[in-house]
Amino acid sequence: MSKLTAPGPTRDELGEMLAAACTAPDHGKLRPWRFLVLEGDALGRLGDAYARALAVRDPAATAEDLDRARGKPQRSPVLVAVIAQFTPHATVREWEQLIAAGCAAHNLCLAATAYGYGSMWRTGWYAEHPEVLAHLGLDADERLVALVHLGSVAEGFAPPPRTVDTSCVTWSR
Repeated sequence: MSKLTAPGPTRDELGEMLAAACTAPDHGKLRPWRFLVLEGDALGRLGDAYARALAVRDPAATAEDLDRARGKPQRSPVLVAVIAQFTPHATVREWEQLIAAGCAAHNLCLAATAYGYGSMWRTGWYAEHPEVLAHLGLDADERLVALVHLGSVAEGFAPPPRTVDTSCVTWSR
């Protein structure tokens, strides 16, 4: 799935989804995440940041490449940036806080499904580029964990079947 269509979740629905996201496992009750919701013109401004990032990364990028980069954030009517914010703690390591933020992003995707919407979790190099991070207002002690696209699934689209690969399971009794 590379694009979700309108309508996206309403503010009330999105509020419920974000509340569900906040039920992620959280050792130390640090709530090591925050969410930035982008809609409308904000998606276009993020697209401009993507294009600037691409121009820095690849000075030979064509106008078509830059336009494609500009369009990436607009693959859905709503985009939620899930940001890990680290708190120094004696027993809760930074990696645990990062995983907790990832769980919050996952919960957001599950909640979207429960409300009948589609979700796409995207990152890629854009999620680490200084131009994009500055545009989103991340502090030095934060990390962009996920860009979760939310919207309606196009009619006729079926996600690929999911199977369990039991070769990754070990039983110990």
